[in-house]
Amino acid sequence: MQIFKNNTYKALLLFIVLGLPFQVCFSQSEKDIREAEIINIQREIVGKLTGHLPIKGKKTIDSRHSDSERKLVANYLQDELEEAGLKAEENTYNVQDKRGNVYSGTNVYAEIPATNGSDEYIIISAHYDTVKDSPGAVHNATGVAIAFYTAKKLAELEQRNKNFIVVFFDQWKENLVGTRMFIKLIKEKGWNVHSMHRADYMGWDNDEDRAIELLSSNISLESSYRIESPVPIYKRMVAIPESRFFANFGYETVTLTAELKNADNSPFVSQEDDKYTTVNFKYLASTTEIVYNVMIAYATN
Repeated sequence: MQIFKNNTYKALLLFIVLGLPFQVCFSQSEKDIREAEIINIQREIVGKLTGHLPIKGKKTIDSRHSDSERKLVANYLQDELEEAGLKAEENTYNVQDKRGNVYSGTNVYAEIPATNGSDEYIIISAHYDTVKDSPGAVHNATGVAIAFYTAKKLAELEQRNKNFIVVFFDQWKENLVGTRMFIKLIKEKGWNVHSMHRADYMGWDNDEDRAIELLSSNISLESSYRIESPVPIYKRMVAIPESRFFANFGYETVTLTAELKNADNSPFVSQEDDKYTTVNFKYLASTTEIVYNVMIAYATN
């Protein structure tokens, strides 16, 4: 009887020892597959937005600043949304400020409707334009890539307990004109906005800790990211223009950036060297997964 017990114990121990690596490998493989999917999609988006890859045919762009380049990008983003199964729409504008300056542009957006009749909307956003002569990889092709991937995956869900809108703002550089025009559209549509989420300055992680910085208008929104984040989150204390602008209209907001506070941010922002080749795509994928998991929680709870 004792021999039987010992043999049984040894067999069980052997099963555990041999079986554990297979379980770990399987789990790691799932994580790797998910990361690879995100990176593959985002490499193409950032590549095309920065001129690293042709955006249409053999056509490449130098920056996303001129009217013609921004129009080309707007068309590209619409096509990508349509290919992801979303109905892309244009929020075009032609406005004049008090000084007589005229601004024309196009915000590109798509609605991802709730499946339960909810009237609440969560807005996921990023600006797509750049300063002159800058490819704008970290600022802000990476933000566009985060918003796009998140929207693509949300559209694949069978259940969504909130409506989502993904929007790519034009003319951030021009005193947030595109953002202002989209806020006007929100008012006209009467959308009941739960919160607005945006990413900027992502893609540079010199110390490779994958940490992010977060500015949130309330503790509940902040907590939603901390719950889903396996990496350090540093609280940003200084408001960013877009966040102040949203807040002025009474919207709850979240802004995600790299570690601006800890100076772990691209030294090439708004320069000609803000290129595709400077982007840490593993870091970008890590941040994207956090954003996506937060949105999944809102969609299913």
